[in-house]
Amino acid sequence: MKMTFRTTVIGGALVFFAVTTAVVFIPSFVWDPPQTRVAHPYTPEEARGREVFLSNGCNYCHTQYVREEDTAMGPVSKGGDYVFDNPMILGSERTGPDLSYVGRKRSKAWEIAHWKNPRQLSPLSIMPNFSFLPDKDLEAMSSYLFALGDRVAGARMIQPPESYAGTVDPLSYPAIAAVPNDPSPGWTAWTASKLQEGKELYVENCLTCHGAAGNGLGSYGGTLSVTPADFKQAPFRNMPDDQWFWHVSEGIPGTVMPTWRASLTEDQRWKVIRYIQQIFSRPMMRDPDEGDPAGTYAGLTNPLPLTVENLEAGKSTFTRECLVCHGAAGTGKGPYREGLQPSPPDFSDGSYGTLKDPSYTDADYFWRISEGLPWSAMPAWKSQYSEAMRWELVHYIRVNFTQTEARPPKTEPMADYPDLYIKASVPKSASFERGKLIYLQNCASCHGLGGQGDGWEGAYLDIKPSDFTSTGMKGKAEGLLFAELSFAVPNTAHPAYGEFLPEDQRWDTIKFFKEAFVSAPQPLPSSRVSGTVDSNIFTLSQKNWLDEGHVISSAHGSDLYSSYCITCHGKLSKSENPAKAKETSRSYSLNAYLPRMDVASAFARVWNGVPETTMPPFQWMLEESDIWDIVSYMASFSGQGGKK
Repeated sequence: MKMTFRTTVIGGALVFFAVTTAVVFIPSFVWDPPQTRVAHPYTPEEARGREVFLSNGCNYCHTQYVREEDTAMGPVSKGGDYVFDNPMILGSERTGPDLSYVGRKRSKAWEIAHWKNPRQLSPLSIMPNFSFLPDKDLEAMSSYLFALGDRVAGARMIQPPESYAGTVDPLSYPAIAAVPNDPSPGWTAWTASKLQEGKELYVENCLTCHGAAGNGLGSYGGTLSVTPADFKQAPFRNMPDDQWFWHVSEGIPGTVMPTWRASLTEDQRWKVIRYIQQIFSRPMMRDPDEGDPAGTYAGLTNPLPLTVENLEAGKSTFTRECLVCHGAAGTGKGPYREGLQPSPPDFSDGSYGTLKDPSYTDADYFWRISEGLPWSAMPAWKSQYSEAMRWELVHYIRVNFTQTEARPPKTEPMADYPDLYIKASVPKSASFERGKLIYLQNCASCHGLGGQGDGWEGAYLDIKPSDFTSTGMKGKAEGLLFAELSFAVPNTAHPAYGEFLPEDQRWDTIKFFKEAFVSAPQPLPSSRVSGTVDSNIFTLSQKNWLDEGHVISSAHGSDLYSSYCITCHGKLSKSENPAKAKETSRSYSLNAYLPRMDVASAFARVWNGVPETTMPPFQWMLEESDIWDIVSYMASFSGQGGKK
């Protein structure tokens, strides 16, 4: 056929109408997807809001279509979601969030306030200001959005995509029977459950971010813009398997959580998941029952010489990796121990023997450091630290904590601190109050709340903690104090806090103990012993506490008072002459104060501390139940026991 102008025009028109018919008209006649629960008829108000949404170009930035490759927006969209939409508002791009499932997720008032001033509620928003719209249009549009999607308002995590939804742990815990004379039933069951493999995978791949205690405070975690997950808290405590597998496999959008499916097999991912679940998220108390060192660990002896240099190397590793669970004094009371079952061991409890008769050999320590303990959170450090570094740890623990190895003789000079530290001084930004809290959490257990070296955990140490109130401390330069806090005094159990505390926190600590203990004590501010009560304690109710099923024990309070309070406040007495009571910033007798103190006042002082004094806020160390017990014990000397 000859391609004339007429033929070209008619042919083009036929092609156009054919394509239009195929793409537009035929689908409109044959498209009849089943209605989903997402779809619903619009009320007149919602329909008008939909028109306002469309006419103001909101769909240019906000889609209403979840694709197969999307996450964090809800289930993939289906044709039946749009059976009441004509025309459909699928949107063109996602400059703003997808709105497919926004219904009930925010109130109508929030949406209207957001449109009127987007930056007020979403500071980084680039959405235009729509305050020019009449209130009736904004209300109609809010009604439209409020009814979109599944309209489920329940608080929950982002649901996994279809490829992960419903997956369950395919591994099973094999049933095992007791074996007569099994020397290590803990390892037998632990190995059968494949949890050791999960632990080793966790140590190699997860520990630096999520930490040995599983609380998201690993040594690398603080360098990230998003703090890693704390597996001990909700939602991880009750998170279903498909959520676990999805997040471990694909990572978390907006974080540096890796896509572990790229380097770990499916079997390995499930093993590390069940380790996290069993040890951190849903732990139960089990006996490690590990037996004696076996295999290549049996009979090993420490090949490193016992020198101050090796002790200090072990101290650095202990401060960096072990202190968070085992504590600065090795008593198992580290800052991250809560929720671990079993709790970290107390190296001072005598079960490790004596210097002359040790019950634990070098092999015992090295084996546990290298492989961890079954049914516990103790990491298997063999993949992270060399044999030499693990043997340094053995020396450090044995000399300082279990005291089953002789301390090497002191040599001079004991320390060679950098001039950069020695010549430093407390910066103006350092804070007494911040330092008080840091001292409470990291130093008081050894040095005591009064700074006299009589803390409740450090008394057993063979080199006693320093007494900051002694005359020998008064002439020490601030830089030397900073160096000692950072690098520690060699051949002692004092941690090298330069491995653990940021520089500003070390300066805060120095400012506190220098002003609180080294300097002359100042009179206690009279405002701090008045009859007023802090506002967060004012409505305190001992009755409500008891009605909730709690028990208050004055006997336990007496024990706690002896541990934490007696060094500053002295023994309580009903007969002491109030005129003899000391009242300084370092210590003062409670005997003069108790007769005019009710329960709320006492609780407030223990819970909140006393600003401008050495009295710390014990809410950061003790449980509420502990403070009730202490207050009850104090009240027994005041005649105020039942007040409030």
